[in-house]
Amino acid sequence: MAIKLKPQGPRCKRFEFWTKLAKRIVLLWTYDPPERDAFLANEIVKNGAKTHQVIVEIACTRSSHELLLARKEYHARYQKSLEEDVANYTTDDVRKLLWALVTSYRYEGEEVDMSLAKSEAKLIYDKIKENLYDYDDFIRILATRSKAQINATLNHYKDEFGQEVCKNLKADPNDEFLKILRATIKALTVPAKYFERVLRLAINKQGTDEDALTRVVATRAEFDMKAIKEEYKKRNSVSLNEAIAKDTRGDYEDMLLALAGSDDA
Repeated sequence: MAIKLKPQGPRCKRFEFWTKLAKRIVLLWTYDPPERDAFLANEIVKNGAKTHQVIVEIACTRSSHELLLARKEYHARYQKSLEEDVANYTTDDVRKLLWALVTSYRYEGEEVDMSLAKSEAKLIYDKIKENLYDYDDFIRILATRSKAQINATLNHYKDEFGQEVCKNLKADPNDEFLKILRATIKALTVPAKYFERVLRLAINKQGTDEDALTRVVATRAEFDMKAIKEEYKKRNSVSLNEAIAKDTRGDYEDMLLALAGSDDA
């Protein structure tokens, strides 16, 4: 990738802006995945950020082994544990959920217990009906069951009660805990659709959310970017590459497109 000469005059500030973003995505890409996750998580807890999206992504879209490696890297790099920092920077129901997620080591197999799925779907339905979203068993299911088991439970929930569980968690759209709960469910069960939504909101927002765009492209390029791009095209009728090219410039655009890969790939 050729580095362009720095322009003079009114274009200088925009050039510096795009160059700064290009340097950040290059930095993230040079890290191994566990290092990258540890770095991103520490940025959130260190800055006391109000968004918990990064923690949800690391805890829910990585495998149990990948999450464990990220936690080990965090411990080695920052001389404290990720779970300790998550507990320190969150409160109340949010802390209860996120701490359970980052300390999880869930089973990765495809086996499913349908009897358990039915009973836990009923348990979740009862708790939602009673507005007890913070109930310990609800969090326990999301934090400890295998992803295959959670999918079976939530599929049965939809079949039995006529609606996807996330649609029943929209009583108060301003409730931060409910937002995190919905994000957790989506990230665990349909990660490609989850990341498509993050990218769509980042690009369609008035003033692109470069942090989210950079993070998703850098962290998913070597894993499931093809599936994410397919979801993006299906949902938005334009390719992710076209959307990136429209909203970004310079070396930053070049890096994003290089990591996202060709539309023909």
